[in-house]
Amino acid sequence: MSATGISRTVRRTAVLVAALSLLLSASAWAAPQRVAVLPFTANAKEDISYLVKGVRDMLASRLAWQDKVVVIEPDLVAPVMKEVPPPYNEAKARKLGSKLSADVVVYGSITALGSTVSVDAQVVRVKGKQPPLSTFVQAADLNQVIPQINDFAKRINAEIFRRPEAVAAMQKQKRQEENSAPQAAASGKPLVEAPKTPAAEWQQKRAVEVGKLPPNISPLNPLFLRSLSGVDSDRYWRSPRIDGVVESLAVGDIDNDGLNEMVVLLPKRIRVYRLDGQRFGLINEFRKGPDGEYLFVDIADLDGNGRPEIFVSNIINGEIVSFVLEWGKGGLAIKAKGIPWFFRAQPNPTGKGMIVWGQGKSISSAFAGPVYRMKYENGQYLPDKPIQLPQYANVFNFVRADLNGSGHPMTVMVAPGFRLKVFGKPDDELFASGEMYAGSSKFIEVPSHSNNDPSNPGDEPAREFLPTRLIINDLDKDGRAEIVVVRNKDSLQGIMENMQFFYQGTIYSLYWNGMSLMENWRTPRISGYLTDYTIADVGNVGRPALVLSVVQTKYGGMVEKGFSHIVAFTLKPQAKKKKHIIKRTKGL
Repeated sequence: MSATGISRTVRRTAVLVAALSLLLSASAWAAPQRVAVLPFTANAKEDISYLVKGVRDMLASRLAWQDKVVVIEPDLVAPVMKEVPPPYNEAKARKLGSKLSADVVVYGSITALGSTVSVDAQVVRVKGKQPPLSTFVQAADLNQVIPQINDFAKRINAEIFRRPEAVAAMQKQKRQEENSAPQAAASGKPLVEAPKTPAAEWQQKRAVEVGKLPPNISPLNPLFLRSLSGVDSDRYWRSPRIDGVVESLAVGDIDNDGLNEMVVLLPKRIRVYRLDGQRFGLINEFRKGPDGEYLFVDIADLDGNGRPEIFVSNIINGEIVSFVLEWGKGGLAIKAKGIPWFFRAQPNPTGKGMIVWGQGKSISSAFAGPVYRMKYENGQYLPDKPIQLPQYANVFNFVRADLNGSGHPMTVMVAPGFRLKVFGKPDDELFASGEMYAGSSKFIEVPSHSNNDPSNPGDEPAREFLPTRLIINDLDKDGRAEIVVVRNKDSLQGIMENMQFFYQGTIYSLYWNGMSLMENWRTPRISGYLTDYTIADVGNVGRPALVLSVVQTKYGGMVEKGFSHIVAFTLKPQAKKKKHIIKRTKGL
């Protein structure tokens, strides 16, 4: 090779190495930072495990930052803690963090002496030699500890993760302190007034805030956010572990005893639970159902006998074989089976009760024909009247809702690509979201387009993914329905067409402002795959709750090898003034 050729090869190699370095740097930059929040060491005569858990959960909820900071799940931290046991110092925290591939480790201790509580916390960067970030909190009781832990989380977000809103808050606080100093000096007052006790200091700080709810927190539940920061409470309930994947759930008084039951759909079986206070009891299990893949469960009294039926959408070998159950003397029993319709129950947008929609399918497509309003006649579930819907609508991806209080329902649907769209009329699209909603790993297999080509007989079937359901409700009683929907986060980020692995979800409430769907509130980010949800008085306490089925997957396994929990957030509906609606002007 000539000198010129060697030189050219060297230059190309250098360019390639530089490009790879930039690519790797960009990839590393894009990766979220991982945080391990260890259980704080408890120093107390009494059992304060609830406090240890509360501090850990509080810090985890405040440090998590979408796409930027991931808090490692406790189930993954626990095995490593056996290898590197407490008590912890800076060196042991770094060692544990390295084993977890964490960037930051938070550890500390909680001491309870009588009514006095103190918390000593440390934040260690696993790599580098920066000194730990530390805080010491002491207060007369637990209620006074919480705001100071919250302040510490803000410091971590600002100083460690450089979270913009936290940095701005600290800079604002610093400016206020600097501006107040000259005024205090001119007035002859001391620059710092030391309170007699930590409790007095906290009371002084909170005196002007009594009775006020932070503007970023929804009055429905302190865990529901109007922005990405801060929650103040743990007002939720979680069921014991349920082995297997909860595919779908529904809530209703299926035995007509005045109390609501929860119907949970698992592969090959259906369970009925009742939540009474904190007791979550299994009252019936149905295992003798038809073969097939159970997709969704819905509850509605379509036959009008006063006892709601349970509709199970089921498919086997590309054919719909849905069935209906009803509560009898011995529990659940089949009322009808082999029904060639998918079902979806929704509240009537212009009246009382529920509407049951139905749709069929064909060999070559997941859905075929129009969506019908179903009826019960002569012992059969039959299609009644078809409904006019936008293109690509199917029985599982739309709701009809009175979004503007006009008495004229609009259609909200999950369009292809999992974008939310709003239609006034079937051909009148009013809004399309930029974000993806209602993502699901549930699908129906259909022949690929090339299967019709004799030269390509071996092509794999295509998968048509089904969205999670859309919920309509009017929790604030302003006469305008809100849309409740999930955003599940896919670890594969959509790069594989026929495979999705969801690991985190958030429930959103959206309202219509005349031009677009706007966020009303959201839950915290929930670890796991949110398969289904509803709003109902599941605890029979006279108040609604947001009820979710949350699936956890085993690492290295498929979803079917996972386990599930039911989670319920208690709600406190409050009547509000009517939302501002932007009216459409003709000609625009």
